[in-house]
Amino acid sequence: MVWRLLLCLLLLVLPACNAKTDPWKTGNTVIDWVDFVKLNGKEYNRVYEAVAASPDAVTDEVVGTVKFRVEGAVTNPSYATKDGDAAFLKEGTRLYAVKGYPDHSLIAAKADNEVGGYKLYSAKNAEGKLAHTWSYKDVPAGRVTRIDVYVYSKQADAWQRFRSLERADSGLFMELLGHGQKKENYRPVVNGGDPKEYRIVFQTGEPVAHKQSLFRDDNNYYFHPSDTELLPEEIGRFLTPRMPQS
Repeated sequence: MVWRLLLCLLLLVLPACNAKTDPWKTGNTVIDWVDFVKLNGKEYNRVYEAVAASPDAVTDEVVGTVKFRVEGAVTNPSYATKDGDAAFLKEGTRLYAVKGYPDHSLIAAKADNEVGGYKLYSAKNAEGKLAHTWSYKDVPAGRVTRIDVYVYSKQADAWQRFRSLERADSGLFMELLGHGQKKENYRPVVNGGDPKEYRIVFQTGEPVAHKQSLFRDDNNYYFHPSDTELLPEEIGRFLTPRMPQS
């Protein structure tokens, strides 16, 4: 009887040992990772509403390197991330310091197909919130010197600038954005595809610029500063390439 009891206990213990010695795989669990990177004990999350204002906004100083990409490799929801881990950045990706952030609370990873040529990542503070955010309500309208309009090129597989608005044009564009009408539960109307997306960059002379996405469906221009807002049709004149003067 004793040996049978010992055998039962052994069978119960073995599965637990297997789970502990294999931290990567615990079945077919799919984890919905946020775009993060961990560096020097801090977690950084991707910032989507800001871009490098120019190529020299990011320095040559390397503050870290991605050592392990967890997406597609880790299926254990209790996996504890460590320095060098990243959700989607490839192993070997270098992380750079950004001008104006000597404390490295904002860092960058090169991404040629992104607006500005980099992905930006903000450190989380002690409360677990991002140390830096760039919501639309915080755009300093009075300091906007230029607005750059980007569209996605399938051929280049990248966001490319196709128009810049300066002086009076940028002022009128900002004014039209201010005339957006809130529309709860708005559903885009599109036949045969997705709404066209424009990425709008507000240049203020700072190393980091605010970015907002603006959309066009079959009926309206709209964006999401917080709630969905429908924009005046007149804004469309600024979302086409400027034709050369004859």
